[in-house]
Amino acid sequence: MNKLTKAQGETYPLLVNCVAQKYAGLQFANPAEILAVQNRLFLQHLEYTLAHSPFYKEVYAREKIDISQIKDLSHIGQLPLTQKEDLLRSEALLCVDKKEIVDICLTSATSSATPTLIPQTSMDLSRLAYNEELAIAMTGVNETDTLLVCAALDRCFMAGMAYFFGGIKLSASMVRAGSGSAAQHWELIKLTSATVIVGVPSLIYKIGQYALTNHEDPKGCSVKKLIAIGEPTKDETLSLLPIARELEAMWGAKIYSTYASSEMATTFCECEARKGGHTRPELIVVEILGEDDQPVMPGEKGEVVVTPLGITGMPLIRFKTGDISYLIQGKCACKRTTQRLAPVLGRKNQMLKYKGTTVYPNAILAALEGDERFHGGYIEAAKNGDGTDRITLYAALTHEDESDAWIKEVLQAKLRVVPEIKRITRQDADKKVYQFDKKRKRLTFFDLR
Repeated sequence: MNKLTKAQGETYPLLVNCVAQKYAGLQFANPAEILAVQNRLFLQHLEYTLAHSPFYKEVYAREKIDISQIKDLSHIGQLPLTQKEDLLRSEALLCVDKKEIVDICLTSATSSATPTLIPQTSMDLSRLAYNEELAIAMTGVNETDTLLVCAALDRCFMAGMAYFFGGIKLSASMVRAGSGSAAQHWELIKLTSATVIVGVPSLIYKIGQYALTNHEDPKGCSVKKLIAIGEPTKDETLSLLPIARELEAMWGAKIYSTYASSEMATTFCECEARKGGHTRPELIVVEILGEDDQPVMPGEKGEVVVTPLGITGMPLIRFKTGDISYLIQGKCACKRTTQRLAPVLGRKNQMLKYKGTTVYPNAILAALEGDERFHGGYIEAAKNGDGTDRITLYAALTHEDESDAWIKEVLQAKLRVVPEIKRITRQDADKKVYQFDKKRKRLTFFDLR
């Protein structure tokens, strides 16, 4: 671990003592205690960042922000928001000497053409391991489990490394499967008797399909839990999406949702009650903002804005994720009292206005996936001559000679709008959606606006 100055040590007690899990019990504390800890850590984070970040020094000076007036989290709205494009100035955001950087992560650039560079200190890696250890443990995973990590540990991605470090801290057995083929993953499951798969749902599905195609039954193998990353598994009511129900039936295993990003270096993971991803109050401050960048009412949908606490390399303040969700308040069935984040409903920049209705691309596909007649597909958005959105659903049916009239009926019933529908073959759909050689997640929305 990097040596800290006295001031840094006082600012970041979490990192100095993270292996002891100083705040592990905080998730069961009463709201007043949680807020008191968050207020203290937030002010320490603010002080550290303003002392070391050229970017924030410049922004706060330009905006005439008086940090002495920020007394607690109730004043957070006085601080400027950090945009994704700001992260391209990674040199200005860096708060340590370059010799303190021990790892460089890149985002997967699923929502932009340019990946974001995330430099990390050894303390940031310790924080990452602490976060993921507690997140994975929420699902009931422990030292008796063997985790098949189907996320890349190469190409500078953070995810695979985070799950690996977290599992090691849990003393679980780790299988670094990476983003290989379905055949490789299935053989590794049999060879290692893996009890947990960590991966994107579409890849877990392909592994199961490979087994079935080769006359083997995923339900009969050792896997008992599926930890889903990178893709949605639930709708806004916390009900399982069709793909998640199909995965549970295919594997005979429970599926747990997670939400994370490289920029926030923090995971929201479901507990065994599976009613939203628990926040880590000692690791992150979460806001939900409306179209006017003002806080929405409790339980209302808006953009997820985060301030990850305890990061030393490239700390951020009020970072706009672009994801749309809402917070769930109140004690969970698991007895934890922390806020929970509902499933991500879509990307803010993917919100479409169609015939007077707001719709997200994944909602269109979610309405169809799980129906045995629907093989798969993707959405394209473009602009009409009058500036309105034009939405096209490219749909592949299980039986290609079947009528697609039922698609219109399903979408009208569930979404009240029906986009233009174009039929494609199953091969063309899979080639477009599953570009795992380029992206680690399936691609289902193409924005041509």
